[in-house]
Amino acid sequence: MNRQVYNPFLPLNEYIPDGEPHVWGDRVYHYGSHDKEGGYTFCMQDYVVYSAPVKDLTSWRCEGVTYRASQDPAYPELKYMYAPDVVRGNDGRYYLYYCMGGDYGYGGYTGPISVAVCDTPAGKYEYLGHVQYKD
Repeated sequence: MNRQVYNPFLPLNEYIPDGEPHVWGDRVYHYGSHDKEGGYTFCMQDYVVYSAPVKDLTSWRCEGVTYRASQDPAYPELKYMYAPDVVRGNDGRYYLYYCMGGDYGYGGYTGPISVAVCDTPAGKYEYLGHVQYKD
């Protein structure tokens, strides 16, 4: 028997690979790259975050665009963000780590890891800088 496979919580036109879920408070937040439907390369969209109550994983909502590629100083030479993750710092703020690349990763995958910061897990992140130490 053939069955249709689809993402159980994102809209069918939403493509978020490299997914990183985190639970903060009573919500789970889903971070990831953001591919464009019908796009010619990877990660062409700005970052969005989806979240849901931990006790009801059928009630997902889009928190909107939380970070734009144009906020990074490497833009527009490198304009596609990929492989993000978010951690909560000891100061209670949220730190978004990501990389920048060009078409099909050109100019990326070897560059610095960038960091943006926000006071809430799904708020509007602001560019902070690059990771300074490899370790």
